This record gives sequence, structure tokens and C-alpha cells, in this order.
Amino acid sequence: MTSRLTKTINLGFIVLGAGILIGLLIKLDIKEVGQRMIQVGWYFPFVLLAYTASNLLTTLAWMQIVDPASTTARYRDFLAAFWAGHAINALTPTATMGEVLRGTIMKNKVDGEEIVASLVVLHFLNTLSVNIFTLLAPIACLIFIDLPTHVVAFLFGVALAFFIPLALLYALIRVGAAHKAIWLVSKLPMVRLKNPDVLLAKAGSIDCRIRAFRSRRPAAFSRTMVCLALVRLLQAVEVWIILMALLPKQGPLWLLLLAFLTQTATQLIAWGLTFIPGQVGVAEGGAAMLYKFMGMDPLTGFSMELVRRVRKLIGIAIGLIVGFWINVNSGNKQPPTN
Repeated sequence: MTSRLTKTINLGFIVLGAGILIGLLIKLDIKEVGQRMIQVGWYFPFVLLAYTASNLLTTLAWMQIVDPASTTARYRDFLAAFWAGHAINALTPTATMGEVLRGTIMKNKVDGEEIVASLVVLHFLNTLSVNIFTLLAPIACLIFIDLPTHVVAFLFGVALAFFIPLALLYALIRVGAAHKAIWLVSKLPMVRLKNPDVLLAKAGSIDCRIRAFRSRRPAAFSRTMVCLALVRLLQAVEVWIILMALLPKQGPLWLLLLAFLTQTATQLIAWGLTFIPGQVGVAEGGAAMLYKFMGMDPLTGFSMELVRRVRKLIGIAIGLIVGFWINVNSGNKQPPTN
């Protein structure tokens, strides 16, 4: 019953987002939007290249987090699991089901507790790097280019507010969130856990692995942060490439800073409306509104985000194919023995 209700709600949000997207297409003139999409033309392969490189680097960051002593997986195994999970996250609300898929794919190649710990650490460090860049972009725009101050300041304030949940997540990690969660569940009436002591021990091990990553493997931690910083740069470069096609008369440095600010806005929308799968419609509408508030043509923001939507659909297709391929092959192979 709960599953059916959840699916119905998810479908409702997808329909809502699709309705917003169609409404915007009609309002902004489908023909004009099509012309802008064509205008991107040969820039699109470079957009796709930047997107692919960001996925490759995020996968490398995840691989750095996993203790080499706890895994037999190669880079291509991590890449397949990451990309398949990336596709599922793009199709589901809150972007969490993909993490389950990643863990499932890697269960015979990485120690179970290490999988959970590595995914938690990756999520936290990735969120931290995103938060830092969403905060730096408005500051850079306020200093170096002439954009409406109230719009840029508003984005800065919202980006700053998102450090609160990040701080709460850090606090949970420090106190041992996994162990505390299992302990609380075990104390609930009408709940009977099988082997609660074993579960508590595993949860405690996961918490220790999470907290000890930076201190035990400082070089791996540094490599992880470098990879994630490069990912943030590549995401802005992706927007920059599209804007160079859509606004050819503007200077490259001005467009680069605008790209960082645009990435900040779209990221804040993604966080605020995470319950809408893939932020269909709202991402495009938010970009159009941002450019309108900045005194620019909203069609530019909408078209930019629509190009990224096409890129995302290609990425999702690749991820689903990878996931299907893994599922077929796992059915034909026996899990390795340790």
C-alpha cells in the first residue's frame, strides 16, 4: 500500500514537472527554443565530454575513498556501479535509490561495511565541495562582473543557508549515526531485530571507517578532494560551453563567471526541489527566471538548461544500459569466493 502510494506521488510530481516544461516551451515559443538548441550545434559534443569527464573523476574519487585492502574491484567496476546509480538517482526523487544500486552491484567486490562507509563519505565530501562552490560563485560575481546585486546576494544567502544541513550531517557522522540509528530502532516497541548485537557491531564498524578515513589515509583524502574540486569546475565549464554558443558576443571570462552563478542557482533548485525526479520542468523554469531577474533573455536560461536536459537523458540511457548489462552478466556468473 505504501509502495503504491509512493509510486503514485512520484508519478504525480513527474507529470507536474512535465507540465511545467511543456507550458514553458509554449510560452517561450517552441520554434525559438528549437533555433537556440540548433545554435548550440557542434558545441554539444564538448558539453557531453565535460559531463563524461566529471563522472569519470567522481568515480575516481569514490575509488580513492574505498580502502584497497577491502576490495578486489577495478576502476571499471567502480565506473559501472557509479554510472548505473547515477542514472537511477536522476529518475527517482531524493536521489537515494542509486546508492542502493551501487552497493548491490559492488557487494561481491567490496567489503559490505566498506561499501556503506565509502558511499556516506563520498556523499558528504561531494556535498561539501558543492556547498563551497555555490558560495564562492556569487562572491566572485559580486566582485568581478556587473550583475543585479540583489539577485546575486539572494543566491549567496540561500547558498549560505544550505550549510546548516551540511553541519547537521557532519555532527551525525561524528556521533556515529549508523550505530545510533540501529540502537534506536532496536528500542522501538513492536520491532524485533534479528541479531541486534551483530547489527550494532557492523554499524559501529561503519561509523569508525567513516570517521577514520581522513586520518588513516590522508593522501587518499587529498586526492579525493582534488577530484571533487575538478568535478565542480567541469560542471561550470559545461554551462560555459553552452553559454558561449548562446551568447557569442559576450567575453569568455564574463560567461565563465555567469556559468558558475548559473550552476549555483541550478544546484540550489535541485536541493530545494529534490522531491521532483530529475527536477524536470523546475530546472528549466528556474534558469529562465534567473536570467529574467538578471535583465537577460529568459529564453537563454531555458535553452541552456534544456541542452543540459538532453545531455542528462543521454547519460541516463548509458547508465541504464550499463545497469542492464551488469544484471544480465551477474545472472550468468557465480560470485567469487574469498
